[in-house]
Amino acid sequence: MQSKTMTSKIGLVVFGIGAALMAGMGFLSSWWFVPAIREVGFDNLAVPGAVAFLWGISAPLGAVLVAIGGALYAQAERRLTVPLIVGSLVVIALTAAWPIREPIPPLFGISGGLITLLFLGLLWNWAKSRPTLSGAERLGSDLGMVGHVFYLFAAWYLCGLLGAPTFTLRPELVEKYDTVSSAASLGSLIAVYLVLGWAFTFFGQRMALRAKS
Repeated sequence: MQSKTMTSKIGLVVFGIGAALMAGMGFLSSWWFVPAIREVGFDNLAVPGAVAFLWGISAPLGAVLVAIGGALYAQAERRLTVPLIVGSLVVIALTAAWPIREPIPPLFGISGGLITLLFLGLLWNWAKSRPTLSGAERLGSDLGMVGHVFYLFAAWYLCGLLGAPTFTLRPELVEKYDTVSSAASLGSLIAVYLVLGWAFTFFGQRMALRAKS
């Protein structure tokens, strides 16, 4: 029992570190980093390279730490915590040594197809499981499904932002077709849809938890 309590306490510490990294380095410091990068460029920032690198990976690294902390707090089995730890190292390594410098069109096309198939699978699973749920659980499941719909909206318009019709990854086409205003519009829509997706997912999960308790 004592070891389980210690594991939960360690989980809270790791969760707190991850949350602080996301909120502090990821969100609050961005109010300085973003204007500075706009002014001088990322490579010319007046900060140590390690600090700039930490800012660049703060959200993914913080999210992984939060997930690991949550798993430890919940006293999850090793088959969950070990992959989380290994996965975090892989994420950090890929971010540090990402070799791609030019757009890879097939990557976006394949990703779009997979997202579509996975969304259809999610919708089918929801439709099959919904009749078996209680009233409150059903509402929570419904809210979660609405959240996934908004995620799909965001993915679709992200495709339009990076590719046709705005071509954000192709500066020469942005200038040729003058798509800056369209990019701004799509970027704003994506931000709104992502917030709505997270909100519906969160409240759906809360509703399902309350139903079980």
